[in-house]
Amino acid sequence: MIIDDPSSHFIFIYHPFVLMGKKYTVYQGRELTNGEVLKYWGKWIVLGNKDWLDDLAKKLDPYVEEKKIPCIKYDRNPSSNLGTTECVFMVYCDRRDRDNVWRILSRMGVKLKAWVTEKETMEMWMPGKPLMERWMKSQGFDEPTRDMIRKDAETRIGKIFDNPDMIFTGWEQ
Repeated sequence: MIIDDPSSHFIFIYHPFVLMGKKYTVYQGRELTNGEVLKYWGKWIVLGNKDWLDDLAKKLDPYVEEKKIPCIKYDRNPSSNLGTTECVFMVYCDRRDRDNVWRILSRMGVKLKAWVTEKETMEMWMPGKPLMERWMKSQGFDEPTRDMIRKDAETRIGKIFDNPDMIFTGWEQ
């Protein structure tokens, strides 16, 4: 199911069960804990123009519906905070399934691949780290607002790192 809400920066592809409160961070039918997400969860990163990624999304939607790919999200427009002119397309999966997911992507014409773990992503969104700081700069926040955002990120992401046995509920913990 492609979820294209114009008010969101991202376009999502989820199985409908996610909209019913089910998790997408599942491996072999079991929800992953924070520790397992940090150890195993990640995403294939694909860069491209929006039209090509829209076509790719349509081709991959059946694989999400069949639960062969847990979920996908991609940029509606290139991210100014990343300094790229292309949109980023993120195909999420458990590392133990990433080769299977890559085979699907390569059959759809994806040539270049980059694997990024969710742990690496979370670390880059921590206070003082590149994604957090570039994003805040691109938004033009004043320093008091930046400090508030840094504290919030440290609290939310820190809970994931500090509670490895808790079932992963996402970054919003």
